[in-house]
Amino acid sequence: MTYDMSRRHALKLFVGGAAAATITLPRGFSQRVAAQEAALAYQGDIEFWDWEFATRQAEADAIIADWKTRYPEINLSYQVLPYADAETRLLTAATAGEGPPFANVHFNWRVDLQRSGVLVPYPADLLDFDNLISSTFNRDAAGNIYTSTFSFYTDQVYYNTKALEEQGIPVEQIPKTWAEYLPFVAQLTKREGDRITQAGWAFNHYYSKEWLWATMIYQQGGYLYSEDGAQALWNSDEAVTALQMIQDVYYVHKADDPTNLDMFDAFGGGVGATYISQGYTGSGWTAEEYPDLTWGTATTPTFTGSPEPSWGLMSPEEGFCVFTTASAEQQAVAFQFIKELLGTEEQLIKWAIIANGPPDKVSLAASPEIQAAEKGRSISTQAETLPWRINYGERPLEAEPIWRTMFDEVVLNKADVRTAANTAAEQMTAALAASGKQRLFTERLYAPPTAGAATPEASPTT
Repeated sequence: MTYDMSRRHALKLFVGGAAAATITLPRGFSQRVAAQEAALAYQGDIEFWDWEFATRQAEADAIIADWKTRYPEINLSYQVLPYADAETRLLTAATAGEGPPFANVHFNWRVDLQRSGVLVPYPADLLDFDNLISSTFNRDAAGNIYTSTFSFYTDQVYYNTKALEEQGIPVEQIPKTWAEYLPFVAQLTKREGDRITQAGWAFNHYYSKEWLWATMIYQQGGYLYSEDGAQALWNSDEAVTALQMIQDVYYVHKADDPTNLDMFDAFGGGVGATYISQGYTGSGWTAEEYPDLTWGTATTPTFTGSPEPSWGLMSPEEGFCVFTTASAEQQAVAFQFIKELLGTEEQLIKWAIIANGPPDKVSLAASPEIQAAEKGRSISTQAETLPWRINYGERPLEAEPIWRTMFDEVVLNKADVRTAANTAAEQMTAALAASGKQRLFTERLYAPPTAGAATPEASPTT
């Protein structure tokens, strides 16, 4: 996700608690991996790229250090890029055939690379794909998978415990429906004259609006794109209803003001009673950085109070891709390193804690390690809704500028919602046609868990 506080800035600020929660490598890990690994023919230097995220860097460094004791002839060079530069540099280098043999690739970027044919499919037996949530929507028509998934993010309610206590509201009474939730956040809003001194719903963050808008569309049974991928459905009745609700937060329920503090500053400063955003934000609210902040999480409301037809959007925190420009020997090194990153349940649990999102196996979300490390049930709350979440697959690079204008019109200029949605849908549909690309939308793969399933993992999530 290209965040503005930005995912780059937010994660750099929010690493303290996540770092403290990181699980050390299990005893005997190196020996177990060494016993499983194939001989690697490559000798020399091999570089891979990542973007700034301190806790992931620390974990990668630990694995590299262990790696060097077993492969002294292979020098893994780990280049970490500023998040703001990573997308442009990687896409430019990879399409020119000049990039690294492998790199961490964000899901927003990966689709274009996959479509252009510069990615190498993962070996079919590299990971336990048959038991990974991500496999359902990561497999292409030929059954190939080109990426891995560290964890997932879903939107959830973050609440300030003291703000609820002041109103005498038990956590258990946080509303489960939108019809009840909007008056609830209005009740939590404080003012001095016309000035908001506590936002009942701190909402000033572009990406949180984008994600929640998609969530609300899916909750109503709508989609973002037509079945053939040729048309943006951003002006459907479901999309317009969702957009109207976002505008109403400001102008009907008056739970925030467009000129108020951004979401992070308001909640972190104790002047935002709640916010709704994806789980990566939960790793940031540490006692060290925010000693006066007590908080927890609750599931995002739905229109009906139940998860059907969907609880909304989910976003994968994707992993490393291997490029066709690498030699066969370099590709073998890259895939062995990826296996060591994600090939065991211990590693999946560790990455879930680092990322603050449910692991790629739903059943692991209930692990004692996660429950002991998570704050405010921020992983468990996401995991509760994950089986009813939709992965939309490709997020077209053309979409964000259009969405930003749409939200600015609706929120800053209080424009007519239907008109703004019509304009955005027309622009995106034209962009889809002009691109000539076959889009990789996966939203219609979603099927809700079957009635009576023993565990959430028994049914596909998309």
